[in-house]
Amino acid sequence: MNLLWRDDMEFTGQITSYSVNRPLSDDERDRQLKQKDKIETELYHQLSVIEINSNWLEVVDKYFFDKGALTFVSLFVILCYVLGSAWLIAVALTEVWGGDSGAAILILPLLITIPFGYFFWTWIKKEINYTHYPIRFNRKTRTVHVFRQDGTILSVKWDKVFFTQIPVTYGMWDMVGHVLDEDGITVRETFGLPACAMGSWGRENAKGFWEFIRRYMEEGPASVSGVISGCLPIKDKKETFAFSFERIAAALGSYFHPFILAYYLVYPGRMIAMHFSKIPQWPAEIEAQCPRLEGSDPFFRDAGMNA
Repeated sequence: MNLLWRDDMEFTGQITSYSVNRPLSDDERDRQLKQKDKIETELYHQLSVIEINSNWLEVVDKYFFDKGALTFVSLFVILCYVLGSAWLIAVALTEVWGGDSGAAILILPLLITIPFGYFFWTWIKKEINYTHYPIRFNRKTRTVHVFRQDGTILSVKWDKVFFTQIPVTYGMWDMVGHVLDEDGITVRETFGLPACAMGSWGRENAKGFWEFIRRYMEEGPASVSGVISGCLPIKDKKETFAFSFERIAAALGSYFHPFILAYYLVYPGRMIAMHFSKIPQWPAEIEAQCPRLEGSDPFFRDAGMNA
């Protein structure tokens, strides 16, 4: 299937921001993924491709695969909070009605937990935003276009991005692109690629995704088109539950993999987040910079061509 399954959930850059306005670290320099340096490794497309053609390649963001997890956890916590609060209020009112006025103090803890509930509500708002945040690699203009979480667009020259791998949470590694200041040292902005991995083994194997992107940009679509087993049908519509099930099963290699049950526990949250999120639309000026070939393009592929 030419993909490397990730069995983790990691939200650096969404719940917490990447560290910016700082100098590059020595570790980031040591782990730099250079645009001109070929890596001999198996290519992985990570089921991340939305569209590929002769001029540009579009993939999803790192948060797409786990979208809904924050919503599920937050709704579960908020539901428990509401039910617990209702029970506590009922007990307090019953005691007060029975003559124990001091029982009213039972309601005071609710005031303390209100900020706690609000905190989880902010998690939901981070997911109920856009269905995904596409990243477009234009090999003709050698530009990377990143759809930010606030709906604005980052456009930066491919050769100017400092790609590397950084440690994030719980032994996981992110593959990121740093946008540097003119001094070539200070990190001004960071975006994540859909290649977060667990441990040193995962970190090394995730380089197969980097090489997939790098070869497309440096060697052309012919070097990578053969490894794409399918494209995501999310360009102009929202993901369905049926396709979501197929996507996870394909990544795991089986509809009966043990991980699939745990993963689908959070899918009510995913469907809620997808339903209420907007489909991202590139501005007209970006689309103008990213034309498709006129006539037949031997390397064009999107979800309409999935087997």
